[in-house]
Amino acid sequence: MASVGRPRTFDRDDALNKAMLIFWEKGYEGTTMTDIINVIGTKAPSVYAAFGNKDKLFNEVVNLYAEILKAGPLKALNDHSSIYDAIRSSLYSNVEIFTSSNNPCSCLIMTAANNCSPEHSEHMSNLKNLRTNYKRAIEVRFQQAVADGQLISSANPQTLAEYYMTFVHGLALRAKDGVNKSELLTSTDYALVTVKLMLK
Repeated sequence: MASVGRPRTFDRDDALNKAMLIFWEKGYEGTTMTDIINVIGTKAPSVYAAFGNKDKLFNEVVNLYAEILKAGPLKALNDHSSIYDAIRSSLYSNVEIFTSSNNPCSCLIMTAANNCSPEHSEHMSNLKNLRTNYKRAIEVRFQQAVADGQLISSANPQTLAEYYMTFVHGLALRAKDGVNKSELLTSTDYALVTVKLMLK
C-alpha cells in the first residue's frame, strides 16, 4: 500500500498572499526564501513542495497582484461612462492600494523587479509587459472617449495614456517614500486637470 503524503501545515492561498506582501515590500532581489518561509510560518520543505523555487513563487505572486489591479484600477476605467470619472476613479483606486495599511506602500509591478541580476531578467521583462498592458488599457479607454465624442479632436489617446501611466508610476514611488494618502490625492486632483482640459 502506497504511503500517504504528509498534509500541508498551512493554507496555500494564505501563504501565497503572505509571500506576495514580502515581495511587494522588499522586491524580488531583496527577498530571500528564508524571508518567505519565516513570514509563512512553516517549515521549508512544505513551502518548496507547495511553490517550487523562488522564481516560480514570484511568478505566482505577480499573477495574484495582477488580479488586484484588474479588480481595482483597471476595472474602474470601465465603471463610468464619463472619461473624467473613469480616470479619476482609477487613479484614486491606485492611491488606495498604494497607501493601504493592509499592504506595503507602493506598487508591486512598478517597483518589485527594477534591478534584477541578468539571470533573473525575465522577471523585469514580465513586469514590463504588465506595465505595457496597463498603459494599453488606459489608451483604449481614451480611444473610447474619443469615439464617444467626449474629448476634443486634438486629444491623443496614446499621449494621454503615457502621461497617466507615468503619473501612476510616480504615485507608487512617492508612496514608497512615505508620502501620505491626502498628499497623493491632492497631486491626483492636479493631474486630473489634464482630462478636464480635453473635455468638449
